[in-house]
Amino acid sequence: MKRFALLLTAVMLAGSLSACGFFTPIVPVTPESSGAASGSAGGDASLPAESSGMDTAALIGSPIPEGAEQPDSYLDDAIFIGDSLTTGLSLYGLLPEEQVLADTGINPQTILTRECISQDGIDKTVLDAAASLDPGKIYIMLGANGVAFLNFEDIVDWYGQLIDGLKAEHPDAEIYVQSILPVTREKEDETLNNERITELNGLLQQMAEEEEVYYLSVNEAIADEEGFLPTDLSADGMHFGTTVYEEWLDYLLCHTAEGALQ
Repeated sequence: MKRFALLLTAVMLAGSLSACGFFTPIVPVTPESSGAASGSAGGDASLPAESSGMDTAALIGSPIPEGAEQPDSYLDDAIFIGDSLTTGLSLYGLLPEEQVLADTGINPQTILTRECISQDGIDKTVLDAAASLDPGKIYIMLGANGVAFLNFEDIVDWYGQLIDGLKAEHPDAEIYVQSILPVTREKEDETLNNERITELNGLLQQMAEEEEVYYLSVNEAIADEEGFLPTDLSADGMHFGTTVYEEWLDYLLCHTAEGALQ
């Protein structure tokens, strides 16, 4: 993950580069815009403190916008749920294994029943494994396995069941639904293509709104100008290496409920 600290001395300029790598205008600070202090760890994790005139309800229904970059430690209490794309977060050493509840080949249907997460020598379903943890944040990315052959309505229904189970066990956790990532141009075929991925992402965003959880357009962090996963970043058209995972995590740290409210 990025370890760059930018020292901006020309505050008179019309704009500046944010820590997240995007150009943003400098907004004069007034007593009204300075905001309240951010929420403490002792409060309700699902309700970050208001500090920008917005509240968490305003963040539901649309992708989380870029906000104040959070420190790496922000993810210390997070768990990541998903398929082989998510397993790379621990395989490449970016997150501890215990924070990654993912399995190769799993899809929104099988994630509800497959006993694929080993804890203390016992194989558990993702929901059962998550129940043994106490996450403050839950990041989910599912659908890359299934977009080509599963009915989209069924995917949304199974996804909703997973979220309902997580909410029941972890009512105070912030839940983030992450968009399905694009494939390379060469990987596309009749059933696995970015048009279908975009369609399913739209349905997942609607589902996130109905479930009152957050939605993240992570695909914009790695897609090229035409919306494809760059060919030079993937050997098989779908999976990738450390550089992309670092960009993924950097994106998450710049797109949080807390950061958007600061």
